[in-house]
Parts: sequence; structure tokens; C-alpha cells
Amino acid sequence: MISIIIPTLNEEEGIAKTLCSIPEDVKNGAEVIVVDVSTDLTPVIARRLGARVITARKKGKGSQMRQAVAESRGDILIFMDGDGTDPAAFIPKLVKKLETADLVLGCRNLSKMEGEEPKMRRIFQLYSMIAYPISHTLNLNVADPLAGFRAIRRKDWDRLDLKSNDFDIETEMNIKAIKNKLKIAEVPIPNLKRGGGMQGSKFLKSPKMWLKIFNMLVEYSREEKGK
Repeated sequence: MISIIIPTLNEEEGIAKTLCSIPEDVKNGAEVIVVDVSTDLTPVIARRLGARVITARKKGKGSQMRQAVAESRGDILIFMDGDGTDPAAFIPKLVKKLETADLVLGCRNLSKMEGEEPKMRRIFQLYSMIAYPISHTLNLNVADPLAGFRAIRRKDWDRLDLKSNDFDIETEMNIKAIKNKLKIAEVPIPNLKRGGGMQGSKFLKSPKMWLKIFNMLVEYSREEKGK
């Protein structure tokens, strides 16, 4: 079974697009879990569209993901955002890629963000400037090392023993995957517009989060040099 896990925080304008974009043949062999800390109608909409909604015990993407995994049943875990920007039609491609890889990232080409408003293009440009050194430090040959759209087998997720509570969980996952000698691969995906709501990035507005990520990278680099 596949468990599709969608952490949400006030995505009432995007969650319907996200859930309705999951192909029917995928839904038939999967459980769709929305793990939620919203104060808007996100959980109501998600339930009406057939998702299992879990109220998160703690706010934070990492915490939400870990709780959802603990309450899920699938052997394959798919993580995606609830704002409509991850193309659910590519889930079969991520699963297929798991036949030859251990962790698969659905990566946009950050240098080609056509069709976005100027403000969002500037955000993507900044994001790509920060994402590049992460790829370089980890020697990851992927277009977007911070992609939230990703697939991993439960047995490999368990091996990683992730601790991060927030958006830094993707970086921790990458680092621990490398340390555990897991093969990381990517599936190129298109850039989709948000399903609605605020056009911005909670991630980019958090300097503390970037500091956490860079501290992870510095510690990893020191460990590698010390070998």
C-alpha cells in the first residue's frame, strides 16, 4: 500500500486542487492522509474529498510528517504539499523510480519558473541561490534538494530516525540518507501555480529555519572532513 501524506497549515484554497489531482488509480491503492494544524476550513474540505484527516499534536512540518507516518499503514510513503504546487499525477513515476533508488525527490527546474508572477519568480530565484550550495555540500545531483514532494519506503524512513520538527526535515532526511548510503534520485516535475491563497513562502520568511539548515550542513561538512 501507498500512504500519501500531506502536512497542511491553512491551505483551504489549495487542498481541493491537491486532493482532486490525485489519479483515481493511485487512490484505489493508497491511503490519503492530511495531517493538519489549520485554523481555516482545510480539514473540512479534506474530509469531504475523502482524505483521512489527522489533527496534529504539534505544529511544524517535521512533527506532522512523523505523526502521520506513525499512524499510516503504507509500505511506500509519499509526501506532498497541500497548496496544489506538487503534481500528484507524477506519483506513479516517483513510485516507479523507487525500484532503482531509495529516496526519490520530485524536483522542479529552479532556473525555469515560467508563468509565475514577478514576485514569485524573485522568491524562486532566491530559493535556488540557497538550494545550490546545499546540493553542492551534499554532493547531490538533484535540481531541488529541498523538494517536499518525495517518496521513500517505510523501512528506509525508519532507518533514518528523523528528529526535525519543522521545514528542515528535508535537509535532515537528505543528510541521513547519504550517511546510510541510500541512493537518492530525482524525477523532474513541472512548476504548478498554487491553488490559491497567499502567494508567498513561509519557508523563505524564516531566517531561523535557514540557520538550522546551514548548521546541519556545517556539521555534516565537519564530519566528512574528519573522516
